[in-house]
Amino acid sequence: MKSMNKPLCIITLVLCLLSFEKSFGQTTPNPYVAQSNIENCKVVEVKIENDRTTVTMEYEKTKSNAYQAWVSFSSSTYISDYYNNNYSYKIVSLGRDQLDTKYSTTGKKGQKYYFTLIFPKLPPGIEKINIKEVTYDNTGFEWRGISIKNPDNSPKSEWTEASLKTFWQTNGNDFLEGIYENAIQSANSPKYKLALKKSATGYDLIYLSGDNGQTTKFKEGDIKAYLTKTAKDNLLKAKWIMGDKSINENLYITFEDALMKIIWTDGSPEQLYIKLYPTSSTPKNSNGIASSGTGFALTSNGYIVTNYHVVDGATSIVVKGVNGNFSTTYKAKVVVSDKNNDLAIIQIDDNTFNSISKIPYTIKSTSSDVGENVFVLGYPLRASMGDEIKLTNGIISSKTGFQGDITSYQISAPVQPGNSGGPLFDKLGNLIGVINAKHTGAENVSYAIKVSYLKNVIDLLPTTPTLSNTNTLTNLSLSDQVKLLNKFVYIIEIK
Repeated sequence: MKSMNKPLCIITLVLCLLSFEKSFGQTTPNPYVAQSNIENCKVVEVKIENDRTTVTMEYEKTKSNAYQAWVSFSSSTYISDYYNNNYSYKIVSLGRDQLDTKYSTTGKKGQKYYFTLIFPKLPPGIEKINIKEVTYDNTGFEWRGISIKNPDNSPKSEWTEASLKTFWQTNGNDFLEGIYENAIQSANSPKYKLALKKSATGYDLIYLSGDNGQTTKFKEGDIKAYLTKTAKDNLLKAKWIMGDKSINENLYITFEDALMKIIWTDGSPEQLYIKLYPTSSTPKNSNGIASSGTGFALTSNGYIVTNYHVVDGATSIVVKGVNGNFSTTYKAKVVVSDKNNDLAIIQIDDNTFNSISKIPYTIKSTSSDVGENVFVLGYPLRASMGDEIKLTNGIISSKTGFQGDITSYQISAPVQPGNSGGPLFDKLGNLIGVINAKHTGAENVSYAIKVSYLKNVIDLLPTTPTLSNTNTLTNLSLSDQVKLLNKFVYIIEIK
């Protein structure tokens, strides 16, 4: 606000003090001002509303009625964070009056005039501000160090990047947990580094760094989003905390391998985050779970089939779900493995284990045809989906796997991380394959190793196992088959 002829302050009528809409923020009456270059004009109120910052100023006339002054309000006026000029916001309007317009004060000495400055909403956490008018001749007014009520009440955590890494190294992390960084930086998309941490209701996305003071006031440990599960395993619903700390629910987040994709439903461009941690060379922790997969009983005396990649590099193996009991765990060891075909046979090696009942399925002796109905059992994405056994079904799409691999079937039954090592059955309950992969570039394209290759691994066992020769699942409905199989399909936890 530049004075013309006489050093006065910009004015409007008292009517301009009326609020434009209900305030959802904080109001600071008569705030403390550390420094001002005009004595008879003061800040009487700063109000943080739901979509704006309203500043009310009071000018008191100090000369007689005959004295007339003219004032103008410059559109170059701005409000800024006292500590960080990156948080600077240009004035929006002068309430009922017009910017860059000459006004006259003709009242008596001691008469007070009021005007209202309207700026964009200040982000929570800015509690000390400056208000300044920039003019070509540097004669504009300025108030510095205005203390206001604008606390940052957005959700926070105690986590830092260092403490998260220490926690995961000690306690393990599930498939999704880790540190992600925005792959493409733009004006509307800072290069955030975020941590995905499992919570009681899903996952928290925690801000670590990358803001660089350009767009908002996030600090390390602040919550950036809450994620909850949907009907699709790798698709999560998000409550995203925007730069002004408002909640935006117009987005979903998907995960594929080491990528996190932010999908906005309001037409905003998608954002791609790359997983930085844990890296492929990050040592597995000695105390916590590094990963988990699925396995299934081969014999009654504790032989279990799973994938080689599930148990590769394990310092210890724990089996859960034996006889449908998930509260009891058993130690296990690798007995024989086939890296080339991604198969392994482990054995329960625990003094508390005796045996289980007779295996209700048999290994099919012939290959299966394209179009046959199949189903998969396993424990995918346990962090978000829980420990209850999961069923998916479909058909055999091809008698060869990825890029024509003759050792595998391609199936349409969806699988997810955690399904690895699980059994593939035909509709009669015959074991026909072992799940080991999915195609990340296609919908519902999964792969299972044919049981003929499992038979080769069985032949390598130190003693010939007694395999089931009776299938008691053949005449049961699918739901009854699953109820019985629940006792023979297990969670394999790796440390």
